Amino acid sequence: MTTVAAAPATTETRWRFFRRNAPYLIVYALILVIAVFGTLSSERFLTDRNLLNVFRQTAFLGTIALGQTLVILTGGIDLSVGSLVKLSVLVSAILMNGESSNMGVAIAATLGLGVLVGFIHGLLITRLNVPPFVVTLGSYSILYGIALTITTNPIGRAAPEMLRFYDLRIGPIYAPTIVFIILLVALSFVLRRTTFGRYIYAVGGNEQVARLSGIPVKRVKFGVYILCSLLASLTGLFWLSRMGIGDPVIGDGLELQTITAAILGGTSLFGGRGSLWGTLGGALLLSLTANVLVVLNVNQWIQQLIQGAIILTAVALYKQKSR
Repeated sequence: MTTVAAAPATTETRWRFFRRNAPYLIVYALILVIAVFGTLSSERFLTDRNLLNVFRQTAFLGTIALGQTLVILTGGIDLSVGSLVKLSVLVSAILMNGESSNMGVAIAATLGLGVLVGFIHGLLITRLNVPPFVVTLGSYSILYGIALTITTNPIGRAAPEMLRFYDLRIGPIYAPTIVFIILLVALSFVLRRTTFGRYIYAVGGNEQVARLSGIPVKRVKFGVYILCSLLASLTGLFWLSRMGIGDPVIGDGLELQTITAAILGGTSLFGGRGSLWGTLGGALLLSLTANVLVVLNVNQWIQQLIQGAIILTAVALYKQKSR
């Protein structure tokens, strides 16, 4: 009788495990499918150079997507991240102006810009009770306008050390990838092992209950919006190391890509459920798809169609998870 009773329990446990981890299993299964397709379709895909470049591009999208995920976990959203990346690239390029001696000040000022924007978001959302969608949509327009007021053409220059950072390797891995991995591990530890992380999930799960339980809801929201904007500015510095100049085109569409990466990775737009490791999967899926399309020389307009289909798929998955 003991053996007979154990079987249903084991089956039920496995089913619960699958349902709980289904979003992560699906996104990493899709990554495997696309990787196999890329391998079979082009000899260039499965090379060290190409794969390391995919991971480096994932670091760019993934860094900013980590911040977006933290915000979404609290039940909020940040639509301004793309414009902030754009403005951060311009500010850092102008302040650096190709001089190594200016690099420290430029980096500090750029990251400080991110903190300031995140603080303003937190202030408007928590003190004036303006919905996050409205606040960050307005911020998107303001930051975009400021960036284009500064210039509509490439401007400034990165310092030589900043340019070397993009191609710098530690072992076989590029430096931006290593920075991203460190951020991923550190923030995952914060989410899963610290009081602040538990508060983030609690606020997203039920803000009213969290408030009645004594959780400092306003401080938690301040924290996640500041972190999100800080990571957006850091991504701007990554882009400067790649481009070498302040290009006002950088950042366009990043807000949708970061939200898509989070949703594909299993994060609920209602908040309270999700994982940064899932967001890693979402970011890697988007980067890998874009890379395969480039390797196969797919027309730009077809790439846009496919990326749009991925976004629609992410929304469909979100609807299914919300039921």
